[in-house]
Amino acid sequence: MVEINYEQLIGQWHKDRNLIEGSTDKDQYMKLIQEAGELSDSLCKGKDIKDDIGDMMVVLINIMVRNNLTIEECLAVAYEDIKDRKGKMIDGIFVKEGDE
Repeated sequence: MVEINYEQLIGQWHKDRNLIEGSTDKDQYMKLIQEAGELSDSLCKGKDIKDDIGDMMVVLINIMVRNNLTIEECLAVAYEDIKDRKGKMIDGIFVKEGDE
């Protein structure tokens, strides 16, 4: 079975459409917020969210490509930040210890 590298394919898709050189991080952030709104709408309506999450990841990959980052690098940094974090659930939200 051949493993498909979607991060690489999506990065190339952005390059082929001039969405790296022809856009900015700010523009892509605004697109990310638009896609987050679509995710919110789907969650509120009980709809399938796979496409919404995928669209957000596509935009995040654009920002990563333009900043020479990979998903692996970003997730590693995030995990190092949260791995020892303590806190508690308040009204369904995890609140970090010290932020209570």
